[in-house]
Amino acid sequence: MFIKHRSLPALLVGLGVITSGFTLISQKPAVAQYPNQYPLFYDLQENWANSCIVKLANQGIINGYPDGSFRPMMYINRAEFAAIVGKAFPQIPRTRRRVEFRDVHVYDWAYNHIAEAYQRNFLSGYPGRVFKPNQRITRSQVLVALASGLNYSPSRNVASTLKTNFADANKIPRYAQSKIAAATERSIVVNYPDVRFLHPNKQATRAEVAAFLCQALATPNEASVIPQQYIVNNPMFLTAQKSFAH
Repeated sequence: MFIKHRSLPALLVGLGVITSGFTLISQKPAVAQYPNQYPLFYDLQENWANSCIVKLANQGIINGYPDGSFRPMMYINRAEFAAIVGKAFPQIPRTRRRVEFRDVHVYDWAYNHIAEAYQRNFLSGYPGRVFKPNQRITRSQVLVALASGLNYSPSRNVASTLKTNFADANKIPRYAQSKIAAATERSIVVNYPDVRFLHPNKQATRAEVAAFLCQALATPNEASVIPQQYIVNNPMFLTAQKSFAH
C-alpha cells in the first residue's frame, strides 16, 4: 500500500499494487466518508483506516486478497512499496538515471516498479548497488520516501517541529529528521492510536501506509478520510497542540 498477473506469487503480498500502468482517476467530491463502491474487505469493519483504504481501492491504487480480506496489520517490504508509489503518483517525473541493482533481476515482478521508484526519487539503494527488495519498510522510511519523491522540504526549524509534535522525537533517525519534519508540516503523518507517538522505527503496516497515502494524495479542499484525531499537525487542532520537548 494488485493486478492481473495471477501467476505471480507477489500477487499475495504488499498492498496489492503490481500494476504496470495506472491512469489517474479524477478526484471525487470531498466527503468525510467514501461510499463503498469497492467490495468491502471483510476484515475492515472496525478498522480505523477503513474509509481511507476503501477510497484507495476505489481509485485502483490498492487491492486486497482473493479471500476478500485486506489484512491491514500485515507489514510490507520495499518492493511492494515501490509498486504502491508508482500507482499513487504516476505523474511524478523521472529525475534520476535508471540503476541496475544487483539483487533485483529483470524477471522479478517488481523490477520495473523499483526502477521507476528510484528514478522518481521515492526510494534509493544501499551501498554496493543493492536495493534489498524484501526488507520490510519502517514508518520513518515511508515518510522519507514520500517527502523525497514529492520534493517536500521543511520551512520551519526541524528540531522544533519534531519535538513539538512527537513525544518520541528522540527516536527518529538523524537521516530522516528533515524529511519527516517536512511531511509533518504537510499533515501527511498519521499516528494511531496515539497521535503523540510516531514510532519511527516500527515496521509499517498496510493500514498505516494507506493512511500516509491518503494524506499525501488529498487536495487542499478535500475532507480527510482519516479520523481527525490521528492526523499530526492537523490544522483543526493546531491550537491544542502541546510541546513534548524535554
